[in-house]
Amino acid sequence: MKRGWIFILVLTLLLVACTRQGTKEPQQNWRTGSQGLYVQLVPNLPPPRIYDDQPLEVVLDLENRGASTLGGVGDRIYLSGFDPNIITGISTIGAQIPSMEGKSAFGPGGIGTISFKGTVRALGFRNVDKYSPRLLVTSCYGYETIASDNVCIDPDPFTTATTTKVCTPTAVSMGGSQGAPVSVSSVEVEPSPGRTRFQISVTNVGGGDVFKPGGQNTQKCSPYHADGLQYSDVDSVQVVDVSIAGVSIKSSCKPLDQGNLRLTKGRGTMFCELGNIASSAAYTTPLTVDLKYGYRSTLTRDVTILRVS
Repeated sequence: MKRGWIFILVLTLLLVACTRQGTKEPQQNWRTGSQGLYVQLVPNLPPPRIYDDQPLEVVLDLENRGASTLGGVGDRIYLSGFDPNIITGISTIGAQIPSMEGKSAFGPGGIGTISFKGTVRALGFRNVDKYSPRLLVTSCYGYETIASDNVCIDPDPFTTATTTKVCTPTAVSMGGSQGAPVSVSSVEVEPSPGRTRFQISVTNVGGGDVFKPGGQNTQKCSPYHADGLQYSDVDSVQVVDVSIAGVSIKSSCKPLDQGNLRLTKGRGTMFCELGNIASSAAYTTPLTVDLKYGYRSTLTRDVTILRVS
């Protein structure tokens, strides 16, 4: 009988261990990182040297390393940098970025592949022995940053009464990145009687170019667009909302231009305010900032095309 109970106990422990191993527990801190779409040229596609009787093949591996979904209308990748009279068959409208979910508490973001294939015209007809273009890969897409952290609200910060407070208003770092190429880098909290002001800093941390969201601007991001992105289009993000515990305080935020925050040298600051605080005691509450924008990143590869005859 004793051996039977031991057997049952061991079996139960094994079942529990297997169940735990098979259960995917959610990550606690997954909105991290400073990248959105990650693009990588597949090695040897194209190789560093080809001949003019071979096609030019470019293959890209894609990975959504951020927390926002990719693949919306206008999200495209373009290949340029070559003479279209020598390399033909590569569309100037680019290639659609496939639908890729952002990373979440339960796993990483989606992956995909894009390829371009062009025809190389014979160099001999142009009395050219070799042609060495620098290929430019341009990614244009819309993205979103959602940053949230607890802040301290003290409606009576200068009281002389002896009292215990659960928190003291201090700056919040927001972690530096939120799984996106644009981050809410810090929030300064400035309490005053009955209201609290927030100085919210936004930074371009992805190494690319940020521009106003929208299909028209995403099209202008293309290297083939006749006009391209203008000064008024770039270095600007749309402030979708700033809220305290789900209650919007966006209307108090300044300076915004039609809901957009301007960045200077990749950084911008807005000032928002929570007024008419009902509580008389200090408390912690979540502050959430929601931003939308377009993003452009590039990479290059040199290739040499040799004349066959």
